[in-house]
Amino acid sequence: MSSIRLRNVSKRFNDTEVIRDVSVDIADGEFCVLVGPSGSGKSTLLRLIAGLEAPTDGQIHIGDRDVTFEPPKQRDIAMVFQSYALYPQMTVRDNMGFGLRLAGVDKKEAAGKVDVAAEMLGLTHLLDRYPRQLSGGQRQRVAMGRAIVRQPAVYLFDEPLSNLDAALRVQVRGEIVDMHQRLRTTAVYVTHDQVEAMSMGDRIVVLRDGRVEQTGTPHELYQRPANRFVAGFIGSPAMNLLDGELATNGEFATAAGRTALPMAVAAATGRATLGLRPEHCQVLPAGGDAAPGLALDGDVRGLEFTGADTLVQVDTPLGTVTAICDDRSPWKRGDRVRISTPPDRLHVFDGQGRRVAGT
Repeated sequence: MSSIRLRNVSKRFNDTEVIRDVSVDIADGEFCVLVGPSGSGKSTLLRLIAGLEAPTDGQIHIGDRDVTFEPPKQRDIAMVFQSYALYPQMTVRDNMGFGLRLAGVDKKEAAGKVDVAAEMLGLTHLLDRYPRQLSGGQRQRVAMGRAIVRQPAVYLFDEPLSNLDAALRVQVRGEIVDMHQRLRTTAVYVTHDQVEAMSMGDRIVVLRDGRVEQTGTPHELYQRPANRFVAGFIGSPAMNLLDGELATNGEFATAAGRTALPMAVAAATGRATLGLRPEHCQVLPAGGDAAPGLALDGDVRGLEFTGADTLVQVDTPLGTVTAICDDRSPWKRGDRVRISTPPDRLHVFDGQGRRVAGT
């Protein structure tokens, strides 16, 4: 049993509170990702789980044990760092087995565990090399192997892919997910990359300024963001967020214009934000028929070709909206077009940023 429970956990450094009353449940065998911008407190929260920092307030449980003030070595955890932290004078085999040697594990048993982990991670042919003879991706796999051989109750990953190039990040990301599928051990993974979080996590905890903004599956966060911050943070390209006012007649207005919203909004009139994801915005010829929903006519102001897709920026009466078209997009700058978005793909947030409408 290796579930993790955080109850009202706070952490202050002198007068600065970096973790603010956080309560999170991570199920046994779950891959949980802590994500947020720089300074959101995600690495500090991981260090609290690891025992590298002690909370100012609150409790931390791993399984049935209260480990709030236990040292790291008593928590049955293994941590994979951004910096690899390999011993340069040791071979891959010795690096992976070092923790077992310190724990007094029999040499034959330790060698067997190293061999199994090396085969899982494709490192068997590298066991006699030194870290300086390895690529960045290979070094990160050695660090993962060192964690695997210990067979801990919990794996903790602190931005382990930050030092890798884009192609290697995708490759090692898949290897970490594969490793978790095989081992089914509870894992907590810290990243600032929301694409990484969405593609890896069973569940995601979104942090900002030391507080939990929302917890849920990738689908829940994408389809029903709890507030304006989560809506803008989750999704790539980012959601279009148009600031304006809700009127008593159901219209949404900005300084540039107004439109009727095609759904009920559970909010009083006043300041509000309309959210449209680029992938849910269809670009049509201006003035033509559009499917039921929100229709905004405007002029194409910019195009960004990314390969499979083209991002089309359109100046509309509510502001600039980005839409995704395929690589064969016929549009060019200056074209008059219509942005069409289905009613079940619209999001509305009130003046405090809280979700008040959307699927």
